[in-house]
Amino acid sequence: MERLENTHAKVFGAEWVTHEVQVTGLVNRSLRLTASELRAMEQTEIHNVGLICGSGRRDGVVERYRGVRLTAVLERAGVIVRRHGAANAIFVTLATSDGRLALFSYQELFNSAVGEQAIVIIERDGQPLDENEGEIAFISAHDLRTGPRRLRYLQRIEVHEYPSGGSSE
Repeated sequence: MERLENTHAKVFGAEWVTHEVQVTGLVNRSLRLTASELRAMEQTEIHNVGLICGSGRRDGVVERYRGVRLTAVLERAGVIVRRHGAANAIFVTLATSDGRLALFSYQELFNSAVGEQAIVIIERDGQPLDENEGEIAFISAHDLRTGPRRLRYLQRIEVHEYPSGGSSE
């Protein structure tokens, strides 16, 4: 199949599988969570998730994903909000072993419907993820186009604060 111009080549295989996700950055506690540790946390299920790539092409439907809300992972790590209003400058990046990235604002995750379905995935259709997705993956299922922030082989979650360049009025 010919790849569309300006699209990311998909890679699959055991060499990309991640066995833990690291949570670092502007947090009280850096974490290294395995799939087993994620299974021990409160689980969320999302159903009938349409897989729609960035171009709008439909790639099917996943009957059920199971995992942990990204907000629950961030709460466990303890995001540091240094002062009133600082949450508006905090953003979260997710990175994979195959070089893909996703980006969220703090407010998007904790103050909108997007955060309710931003899921660190450990199961698909009742089965642990296979080497085509890694032990740990991610999806932002509330997005209109789920593909750009659907990540196989999730490796890192990092919390950052946009540097203040001037006075806070």
